[in-house]
This record gives sequence, C-alpha cells and structure tokens, in this order.
Amino acid sequence: MEFFNSVFGLLIALGILVTIHEYGHFWVARKCGVKVLRFSVGFGKPIWTRVDKHGTEFAIAWIPLGGYVKMLDEREGEVPEAELDQAFTRKSPLQKIAIALAGPVANLLFAIVAFSLMYVIGVRDLIPLIDQPVQGTPAAEVQLQRDDLVRRVDGKEVMTYADMNLAVASRVGDTGVIQLEVERGNRSLRVELPIESWLSNEQSPNPLQALGLSPRLPEYPAEIGRVEPGGAAARDGLLVGDVILTANDTEVAGWLDWVDVIQGSADQPVALTVMRNDQTIQLTVTPGTVERDGQTYGYVGAAVAPVSWAENQLITSRYWPIEAVSRGFQDTFDMVTLSYQMLWKMVTGKVSLRQIGGPISMAQMAGVSVTSGLEVFIGFLAFISISLAIVNLLPVPVLDGGHVVMHSIELVFRRELPERAQIIGMQIGMAFIIALMLVAFFNDVTRIM
Repeated sequence: MEFFNSVFGLLIALGILVTIHEYGHFWVARKCGVKVLRFSVGFGKPIWTRVDKHGTEFAIAWIPLGGYVKMLDEREGEVPEAELDQAFTRKSPLQKIAIALAGPVANLLFAIVAFSLMYVIGVRDLIPLIDQPVQGTPAAEVQLQRDDLVRRVDGKEVMTYADMNLAVASRVGDTGVIQLEVERGNRSLRVELPIESWLSNEQSPNPLQALGLSPRLPEYPAEIGRVEPGGAAARDGLLVGDVILTANDTEVAGWLDWVDVIQGSADQPVALTVMRNDQTIQLTVTPGTVERDGQTYGYVGAAVAPVSWAENQLITSRYWPIEAVSRGFQDTFDMVTLSYQMLWKMVTGKVSLRQIGGPISMAQMAGVSVTSGLEVFIGFLAFISISLAIVNLLPVPVLDGGHVVMHSIELVFRRELPERAQIIGMQIGMAFIIALMLVAFFNDVTRIM
C-alpha cells in the first residue's frame, strides 16, 4: 500500500506540475505570435489527443515523466512561407527569453498560489518549544532545557517549528555560530551554538536534531510503535505493542528513559522486562551503533507508538486571502533563496553532492503527503514546483536557463550562436543532466540501503 501511495502521489504531482510548467511556455508563446504544434503531457505514444482551432494538438502520452511544447521552428524542418512570421526562430531575442522563462515562472506562481491556499485553509504546526537536548549536542552544551521556547534564529523571528527548521537549514555547510534567542519562563536568553563545516558530508541531514532542538515530546510510555526489519530490536525479539518496564533492573518511566538507556549502551547487552499482551516477559537486546557529529550512540531500530501533541503546543496559521497571498509569496521566496544557497554550497564544496535527492526520495515524500491530508499534499506540490523551477533555471543547455543564456547572447551580439556551438552545448547539457540523474538515483539507493 505504501508503494502504491508513493507511485500514485508522484504521478499526480508530476502530472499537475508538468502541465503548469508547459502551459507557461505555451501561453507566452501564443502571446508572442508563435504557432504551437503540440502540447504534450508525458512522452511516447499519445493515449489521448485533441486538436484546437489554432491547429495545436493537445496530447497525453503514456510515459508520465515530463512533457513538452513543440513550436513551429525552422531548425526542425521547412516552414511554409505563409507561416514564417509564426516561427519561433523569427521572434526577437526578448520574446525567446520570455518564452523560455515562462515555464519556471509558472511553477513559482503555482507555489505562491499553493502556499496561499494552505494559509486560507489553515496550517497546523508546532510552536518552537524544545525538549531536553540529547547529551553531547550543541544545545546541551549551552545548557538549553526542556520547555525553552525559541523566539529567534540568527535574528529572524520564528513562530513555528517549521520556521525554525527553515532558518537552521540555511546554515548547513557553514562554520561559525548559530544564534538563538530563547524564552525561559519570564526570562529571555541569548545563546550561540558553534558549528564547523556543519553537516556538510551528511547524506540526509536533520539540522534541528543535530543541534539537539527536538520538539517537546508529550509524556508517554515506552511503547514500541514500529520495528525496523533487520534492526537489533527485530533481531532480539521486540514486537510492536511491547511496553518496556525496566532496563538492566532500572525502571523505565517513559520513552525518553528508554532512549537514554539505548543510546548509552552501544554494542552492550541490555536486560529488559517487557509487558506484552498483559504478560511480563524477559528479553535481552544488544543495540547496534550509529555515528552522529563524531559521537557513537546505541541504536536498535525501534520507534515510539503514535501520540497526540498537547493543544498548547499547536498553532494554526490562518489568514484572510490578501494576507495569505503575502505569506505565500514570502514562503516561496524563502524556499527559492534556500535552494540557491544550497546549490552554491554544493558548487563551492561546502555541502556534499550526497544530499541531492532523486525520484525515489520524491516518491517517498509523495506517498507520505498523499496519506497526510490535503494541506500536506498542497505543501508537497509547492515544494516540488519550486524545485522544478530551480532546476530548469540552471544555465545548462537543454534546460530553460540554458536557452535564456543563448538568447541573451543573441540579444547582445545581435546574431544567433552558430549551429555547431548550439549542438555542442546541447550535448554538454545532456551529459550534465544524465550525470545529475545518476548521482540523484545513486544517492536514493544508498539512503535505502
């Protein structure tokens, strides 16, 4: 079922976002007087077609992994003299640039609309109230405590846990300090968390967890809610629904006590008393190890049973349409800024290419969003739409950004690039795209393994 949700969610997302992207190209091309021969969602043999009064064929093809807009173009064959003024090649460089930019711009506009719709519906999130930091994390080193409320990160106000996550994520790969303004009771504190080439080599970084800034967890028993196949918990006999009563003859009052025991017992057997189906049984589990920030912790591959957040930790952000659009624009701007920051850090070597995600990661995100409600799925669409715009704006031949560069050169020098140069550029661009896809797919596979 999880696989079906992932595939279904990804196909729906790609179908929506590719249609929006290609419609941007289509609409601006029509406005510039270019004849559009075909508007296709998907590649390969069409499974549905329709021709409009302008002679444009609209098609849905059977390979739903992209789409294209085919325009009248002298480079692709002879154009009747009566239609030469409708050929893409006869348009001005500025018109060509506008057509190339229209797809990514359409994706960014969609993201603004999607975020705005979320804020009209109402976005439910946690306030940035933290739990007791794990020993050895930067937050623990500066003596942050359970129930501290983070108000600002590097001078920027944060209202929700998502705001805090976005602010902290922008510092991945940096060296220096992350400044926090924290409210503790009636006092306001300022602390600095030192970082050095922070999480630069992590494949799937979790910035807040790495700092020790986990959300304040409710009080709940040490009940096993999920067991990873092949992990120490599964190997040593722990089952979903088991409640841990004691560990090494010490009472386990709640899940956090259980986590403390396991993290401090790497490769060491732990004797357990477990309540299972109203019966008490004895087990011994030997945690494996996991490395985090140069420290070794015990790990058994078990997750807590689902719990409900306290109402005073939840906040609903809901706005009237005009303010919702303003927030939608701001969220889109923040995401674009963060994306370009991370791209630049990858180019300069501050962040590893291992952090690039591919189709498997995207499918997993899609599956989660489909089962998490309309609000989450809309947010997922906005995120992927921004990513699609960012990638297409890269100055790489074949992509929209590469076309913008070529037409900008034409605008400056008042002539098109030689055909040979365009062909070489396209070949380089294809090689880059294939290499990027291979890296992303490799990263996805290694994450799973």
